[in-house]
Amino acid sequence: MGDSKNKHIILVSYYWPPAGGSGVQRWWFFVNQLAKKGWTIDVITVQNPVGTPLDSTFIDQRHPNIHVFPLSIWEPGKRLYHTTKPNAKKGLAFHLIRWIRANFFFPDARQFFIKPAIRLVKKRLAEQPTNWLITTGPPHSMHLVGYAFRKTSDIQWLADFRDPWSQFFVNHELPMMSYVRNRHKRVEQQVVSAADCVVTTSPSLSAYFKPYNSSVVSIFNGYEKPLEGNLHQDFTMTYAGALKTNQHIYTVFSILKTLSSNDELFAKQLRFRLYGAFDNINPPAEFKDQVIPYGYQPKDEIDRILPQSHILLLLGNDQPDSQLVIHGKLYAYMAARRPVLALVNKHGDMSKLIKEYKLGAVFLYKEIDEITTWIASQFEDYKAGTFAPLAMPDQSFSREKQAEDLHLLLNQLQS
Repeated sequence: MGDSKNKHIILVSYYWPPAGGSGVQRWWFFVNQLAKKGWTIDVITVQNPVGTPLDSTFIDQRHPNIHVFPLSIWEPGKRLYHTTKPNAKKGLAFHLIRWIRANFFFPDARQFFIKPAIRLVKKRLAEQPTNWLITTGPPHSMHLVGYAFRKTSDIQWLADFRDPWSQFFVNHELPMMSYVRNRHKRVEQQVVSAADCVVTTSPSLSAYFKPYNSSVVSIFNGYEKPLEGNLHQDFTMTYAGALKTNQHIYTVFSILKTLSSNDELFAKQLRFRLYGAFDNINPPAEFKDQVIPYGYQPKDEIDRILPQSHILLLLGNDQPDSQLVIHGKLYAYMAARRPVLALVNKHGDMSKLIKEYKLGAVFLYKEIDEITTWIASQFEDYKAGTFAPLAMPDQSFSREKQAEDLHLLLNQLQS
């Protein structure tokens, strides 16, 4: 297996505590587990990252073998993220700024992190022998830091893709010119081809990259631990995570409205709780008591509330290539042992995982009648008092197991 004592990693990650969100959790947990196994890790990150909420959950839990180097950079994206008035996001100025960001900041608005990070990596390499340089994206600017060291013989580079690059849902939504989209595809292939190892979060994304690099491995986000808690007395549906308009939340509102109109008890007992950062999502006025938006909450609070739910809602992005992605929240839902209502690509990895491990039901957004019937059946179980938790989550998806797989991979490729 190889000895990890005195082995050193430089991790380049835009997201790091006190920032919150799924982009933080994956590598925060991995590096803490690697540190326990003897690795020393330098984390090169950004001071006060844009567009991410703060989360106090991880601040005081860092292993002493982990050293954090935050860089202060100029971020043009602050103008977009600090637009607070909903109407401002419909105006000409907003759309002009967005067009400039899409076509002149490559590969994303964090491009001004690349050169300072390269300088800092060079400095750390001169100060301490290093085994691995790991870059994790999105934002995919991080991978261009790794690409700068592709020919450095005394260090290996692992590129971790938590999402696709050219097929990233953010890129699909941006008003890019065709030559910019082609540039993303070209540079993506160059990065994937040049890395000593590519890690992804799903088998389909690994297969997508395999033609450009034979050393491609899937390491899942995983769950931290099984979650415990009592069901809420009301019939509770919960959604946790960021929410975009292409996830069709209004389809869910419409279905719940129909069920409420047809069943007075359903209308009285329903509680639909929304946790996460989302813009321009306005529940119907008649649902002001049933639909409760809480905004972003720390991870430990989400872990507390998920097991209280009768249904955990999973909404995929309605876009091409959505089958390449497994949302990190699915593992948290798995740990909560509550039925998942998934409106996702039926041919994707999320759908396969839900079906194979009997985590819930999978539908397309347009299958309105089938979704309505399924929710109604869950409500019948709730009324009858026969609602039972799902089986314990499969240990192969635990974060500890995923971190162990990463540890073995790093040692194996070095031996």
